[in-house]
Formats: sequence, structure tokens, C-alpha cells
Amino acid sequence: MKKLKVGFAVLAAVLVLGACGSKKEDATAKDEKKEIKIACNQVSENSLKAAKASMEAEGYKPEFVVFSNNIEALQAVQDGNVDASFAQHEPFVKSFNEQKGGDLAMMKPHVYYTGIGLYSTKHDKIDQLPDGAQIAIMNDAMNRDNSLLMMQDAGLIKLSDEKKSGFTALDIVENPKNFKFVEIEQAQTVRSLEDLDAATCFFTFMFNSGENYKDYLIRDQHAKDFPISLIVKDKNKDTDWAKAINSSFTTKESKKGINDHFKGVFTFYE
Repeated sequence: MKKLKVGFAVLAAVLVLGACGSKKEDATAKDEKKEIKIACNQVSENSLKAAKASMEAEGYKPEFVVFSNNIEALQAVQDGNVDASFAQHEPFVKSFNEQKGGDLAMMKPHVYYTGIGLYSTKHDKIDQLPDGAQIAIMNDAMNRDNSLLMMQDAGLIKLSDEKKSGFTALDIVENPKNFKFVEIEQAQTVRSLEDLDAATCFFTFMFNSGENYKDYLIRDQHAKDFPISLIVKDKNKDTDWAKAINSSFTTKESKKGINDHFKGVFTFYE
């Protein structure tokens, strides 16, 4: 009987040690993840390329997956088809989580920010916009809100005092020049300049279209409130790989590569 009990005790110990060993191997495998798929758009791909050498210097093998739509890029992270995304600002990510039931997180410290402006190929100054001018604004919640607030800050319209954010054209209470607002997907706003009087566009999309991003009629006043950095599932925000990939954008070499390509479109957080 004693031998039988000893046998069971040894077996139990082996099973416990085996389970601990398995957990340790799983944790190690998770921490040692080296092949990283990162979603991006045509603009942010250039930032990823500039940071690639810094990623590789830390032992990672990055693969960049280009999406034409920011929602699709974030959805790919949410679904686990890619490990991370680098293109969207933090309020956009929060809006995605609210609307899609996501659990995405933006890494800190934040990397950089850009801005939006009101542009026109038909008018050189803001006071030249005619009565009834057609103006394109971005159709996603956060950037629509930012576009309208930018125009309120410039005195072009007045928004309702009943809320502080989440504005739509329906919240305009004063519109002296009777502007007509046309909602367009953010990547298409630059193209709309051919047909409309003006459009709110990201500096990045203007730059990528070969236009002078500094040639705006007005610009936003709160660009720092829209930070950009690596976006991952919340469960991955404390992993070594997520921290290392996010840090790779702020090495001396990466910053130089990004600045050389974008000519000041992005401003790094200090």
C-alpha cells in the first residue's frame, strides 16, 4: 500500500511539474514573439519603413499589411489577423471600440501627431469662400467633430452649446454664409477639392497627394489631442514586443527617416 501511495505521489509531482513547465514555455513563447504583422495605410507605411531597421535591430521581423480603410485596419487587429496597427489617432481608436465593441489600446508613450486643415483649390483666402459654398468634411465621428470644431474656432460657424463633442452638421446653430457640408471618407477628401469649394483634409493625405500641406486656409488648434502610436489588443499592451515596436519609431534613426520623408507633416512628442 505504501509503495502504491508513493507511486501516486511521484506521478502527481510529475504532472504538476509538467504543467508548470508548459505554462513557463507558453509565457516564454509569448514574450519571445518575433514575427510581427502591422496594419497601416499608404501614408503610415512610410513611417513603418523608416522604423524597420530599428525593429530589426531589436530582433523582430516586421511585416507591413497595407489597408485602404482605417476601420478595416483596426478590425484586422481586433480579429487577430494582424498583431498591431500604426496609422490612426487615439480618439479614432476609442470611437472604434465604442462602435464595434473593440478592446484595442494605444501604446504609450505616444509617438507623434499631425493636423488637419481646410483647403481649397478655388479660393486663396478664407473670406473668399462664397455664400452656399460646398465644403467636404470627414464622415467618421471623431474627425467630423474635429472638422466642425476647427471651423467654429475660425468663426465660420457656431455649434450648439448643449454638448462639447460628437458634433454633426445638425448641431450647427449659426451658419452666416450658409455653407453646405458634404460628408466624405477621410482618404477621399483631397480628391473632392476638384469638385467642391473646400475640404477638410489631413496634412498626411495632402502630402501623399503631392500637395503642399502647409497651404491651408485654416488649421486645427488642438492637434496634440490626437496622438498616434502603436495600436494593439489590450491584452498585448504590456508585452515586450509591443513596447519594443512602439519604441522603434522614436530612435534617432527612425525620427530622421520619418522627418526626411514627410518634411514636417508629423510632430514628435518630447
